[in-house]
Amino acid sequence: MVRYMMSFSVKESEQETARRIIREYFEKLYRAGPGGMRSQCYSDEGKDGGFVHIKSFVRDSVARQHFRSALFTEYMNRLSAVTGEPLSFTRLSQEKTFESIY
Repeated sequence: MVRYMMSFSVKESEQETARRIIREYFEKLYRAGPGGMRSQCYSDEGKDGGFVHIKSFVRDSVARQHFRSALFTEYMNRLSAVTGEPLSFTRLSQEKTFESIY
């Protein structure tokens, strides 16, 4: 499993626009997203305008294909316009895991 993360902040006046962009992106993923990918986006519920987007892929090749797709490029361009800065995902390396939810 290969994981990537992006975090960004949005001004209070732009938070609803960012949420709309995220919602539309996920709707498109449900219709035509790649197999072998999990995408999750979290927010701090408007307190500081903070968002975290995590993507997991079964293989690097799936990640590379998605990151070059028109769907992803449009999402990143639209979000960057709202934040006023270029955004990017960073590849994560797993250090440790603990699970007791099962």
